[in-house]
Amino acid sequence: MPTPRFTAFALSAALLLTASACDDDPTQPGDGDARLNVLLTDAPGDVAAAWLQIDRVYLQGGDERVELLTEPTDLIEVTELVGTAVPLVEDFGLEPGTYGQLRFVIGGAVLESEDGTVYVLGDVAHPDGLEAGGDLHCPSCQQSGIKVTLPGDELELGDGETTVTLDFDVSQSFGHRAGNSGRWIMRPVIHGTWIEGGPVLGPGVRGQVNFATGVAVPACPAGTARSVEDFVPQATATTLVDGDGLALVRTGVTAADGTFVLGPLAADTWDLGFLATLELEGADLLFEASASPTQAVIVDSDVTGVTYTVTAATCVPTG
Repeated sequence: MPTPRFTAFALSAALLLTASACDDDPTQPGDGDARLNVLLTDAPGDVAAAWLQIDRVYLQGGDERVELLTEPTDLIEVTELVGTAVPLVEDFGLEPGTYGQLRFVIGGAVLESEDGTVYVLGDVAHPDGLEAGGDLHCPSCQQSGIKVTLPGDELELGDGETTVTLDFDVSQSFGHRAGNSGRWIMRPVIHGTWIEGGPVLGPGVRGQVNFATGVAVPACPAGTARSVEDFVPQATATTLVDGDGLALVRTGVTAADGTFVLGPLAADTWDLGFLATLELEGADLLFEASASPTQAVIVDSDVTGVTYTVTAATCVPTG
């Protein structure tokens, strides 16, 4: 019988941790027939830069907890991980079965806002030595950890190797400045997608963002330049749901030349849309656009050739 193996990746920055078989402690790597790899990656966001220190990653199945990562990582710059992946756990042996939760404990974090203010969570510092100007607030980060959103709200591991990509969505996770309190509120959103085999990233959607004649992205707020990179493609699953029964929604990233990538995505038919309102400090950037085609069927390879046409872009002051 082939040996199940598990690998987890993070899709923004890459860090390789190798787990080897130890003893019979169920919280340690074992000789089970499933092997797991875990990768970390990143969806884009409206912050200048963000770093994470990951303390633990663990699986919960029934009453049993399986610790996949127990040694804290160095600071990982997640805002540089778009389109790449960093292995967090490699070739971890465990028993095949269904696991209801995959959790991610953040020990420390650093956020640099677009105006240059630095916010810090935990006992970490800005890699370039910039002084902290406020606190990064995340009540759930350092205790039980953040529950990873999984298709069907569970992870099923069979015999052989499985690769899980943990997509840290910066656009949703690093919420907003809390008024004049000196704090920035952080509510991490992490999506998990898995494929058999690996360690490789799963399939996604790729294409081009174009602008209709006469349409351009305005400065927003006034004096702050914006571009096609502020356009955020989205995909909504037609059958897959999260733990609350809501359709899974994934966001993509657009490069300066208008090319975009959205994923990795689990197998399903995905409705293609976009983030109509980008909430900025002091203004909202509004987009009107259409996608062609309007759906992408993900099986085991990328869907390419998708085109978005932006027909309007408007800046509306807020507050």
